[in-house]
Amino acid sequence: MTAPSAVLPLRRNKDFRLLWSAYTVTTVGSQVSVLALPLTAVLVLHAGALELGLLMSVQYLPFLLIGLPAGVWVDRYRRRDVMVFTDMARAVVLGLVPLLMWLRPHLAILLLLAFALGALTVLGDVAHQSVLPELLPVSQLTEGNSTLTASASASQFAGPSLGGLLVQVLSAPLALLADCVSFLVSAVLVRRLPAAEPEPAALDGRSTWSAGLEGLRHVWNHPLLRPIVLCTAIANFFDLFGMIQAVLVLFAVRELGLSPGTFGLVVGSASLAMVTGAVLTPRLVRRLGFGPSLLLAAVLPGAALLLLPSATPSDAVPLLVLSLAISGFAVAVYNISQVSLRQRVTPLAMQGRMNASIRFLVWGTIPAGTLVGGVLGETLGLRPTLLLAALGSVLSALPIALSPVRKLRSVDDVAAAAEQEEARDE
Repeated sequence: MTAPSAVLPLRRNKDFRLLWSAYTVTTVGSQVSVLALPLTAVLVLHAGALELGLLMSVQYLPFLLIGLPAGVWVDRYRRRDVMVFTDMARAVVLGLVPLLMWLRPHLAILLLLAFALGALTVLGDVAHQSVLPELLPVSQLTEGNSTLTASASASQFAGPSLGGLLVQVLSAPLALLADCVSFLVSAVLVRRLPAAEPEPAALDGRSTWSAGLEGLRHVWNHPLLRPIVLCTAIANFFDLFGMIQAVLVLFAVRELGLSPGTFGLVVGSASLAMVTGAVLTPRLVRRLGFGPSLLLAAVLPGAALLLLPSATPSDAVPLLVLSLAISGFAVAVYNISQVSLRQRVTPLAMQGRMNASIRFLVWGTIPAGTLVGGVLGETLGLRPTLLLAALGSVLSALPIALSPVRKLRSVDDVAAAAEQEEARDE
């Protein structure tokens, strides 16, 4: 892989282009699954709010169960090989869904497959985020993350739209085969990356859990990483990953009367705002600074999601598009800024454990959020659940508002903060 010191424009960096292409392809496919998997539960198994909440919960449960050891495994093995393995394995799991739903349609089987998919996603995502600092110099991390997010956001326009169409034409289980193919293509692209990345860390013969806890301590004790973790964890409990995710499909289909195709177009159209957010993030960070950009992007999603409970069948499409578009724009800005910051303040040898520890902490709240969302949707109703979730998402910005992160202005400020932290640790 290209050494971080070899500063090439991104468009001329062959290794980055391969990673970028693989990421874009899998994002399109995965967005089909985001729509088709819950629709399989609703349309094939006739699941209600509680069952949908349980389905979303088991997909993210592996982040709690294997989140920490996943980072150690990624640091111990070549990240390219981990990415290829997880792509191939996810293709197999997704291919099993339509087969098993045809042979023996049962919620327990779908839950088991969703859990397996989530476990493989833990490994694949940690490896993907950890490999970027090996491909690019520090000065290009924000641009690289912005480019990846822009492509992912554009893919999220095509994915739900394609997913809704495939569900209507083929059925929800068969639509998942598009994601299966996307992972196979990604595996071929990633396999072409040269196996020249640095030797995996030896970790001094420490046990998996000991090495994993070291990464967790690094994240939790860091004055810049801890508030980011707290903000993201709270947001993920409430917003489109957590409580809202558990009830949004049901709300759109049953209360607003949207067809799978229309709902796919709504989600896909709103995703275009994420492209705008991704493209504008480097400029926004330069103008406002890292900290103010993060704080603004943390507040906006919840504020926008407050529009959801007021939607009616007559105004559902414009309100949902507006709400999800504002939220998507802010999420793109937030993710690019915080990922670039944490990559910058963490040593290369710790990247896998840092990313896994953060995923463990921030994605670990999602199973609880989706489960609570399902229970509240069943007991309180879908609209009150959406309102409570949006309010909780707004409050997630408090950890950043009350921390040193909000004062960071430039890459130099981030570098200085990282050097101060390293000096303190020594």
